[in-house]
Amino acid sequence: MMNKFFLTVSVLMMMITSLYAQQESEELYTRAGFKFGANYANITGDIKNTDARVRMHLGAVVEFPISQRFFVQAEVLYTAQGYKVDNGGEENKISLNYLTLPIIAKFYFTNKFSLETGPQLAILANATESAEDTPDEFFDSFNNFDFSWGFGAGYKTETGLFFQLRYNLGLTNINDIDTLDIDFKHSVAQLSVGYLFKTKNNRRQEPNIE
Repeated sequence: MMNKFFLTVSVLMMMITSLYAQQESEELYTRAGFKFGANYANITGDIKNTDARVRMHLGAVVEFPISQRFFVQAEVLYTAQGYKVDNGGEENKISLNYLTLPIIAKFYFTNKFSLETGPQLAILANATESAEDTPDEFFDSFNNFDFSWGFGAGYKTETGLFFQLRYNLGLTNINDIDTLDIDFKHSVAQLSVGYLFKTKNNRRQEPNIE
């Protein structure tokens, strides 16, 4: 009985080892694509009673393989953020739009599902408000640079279609008025859909029929 047990365990271990080795030997390819989606944007800090705005983001992505389970996704995005604030009974919509560079580490705990985290660098592209004509000084009142950290999860299909849910925690005080001693940071949740194109090397090759 014990001999059969050890034989069965040995066979299973050999099968698992063989399968793992086969997976590890599979070639990995860098894939480029695009993504777009919705932002649920607000701020946190010394400014109170603000409301979130639903805005958008879009841009290009490149996924670099490090190992079978570990990838790095670099993105260049235009992302519209901001918040709403009550000015004497009138709602003022603040628009803060950025060019961002997220560098996201992705760990695939299954073939399709991943956990993701990484930094995001951002440059302020424009800043406007809805309450009145926006003066040039309004743009200058915000920090041109923003740094945040993203946490999220993703789902990628074999075709290259993928979905991502991410939260970007702002780490930079975006107030740039020296005489105004307040601190407030971005808080942005993102829901994205995108597509990674297959490269020439990892497209499925149809067998030649003679």
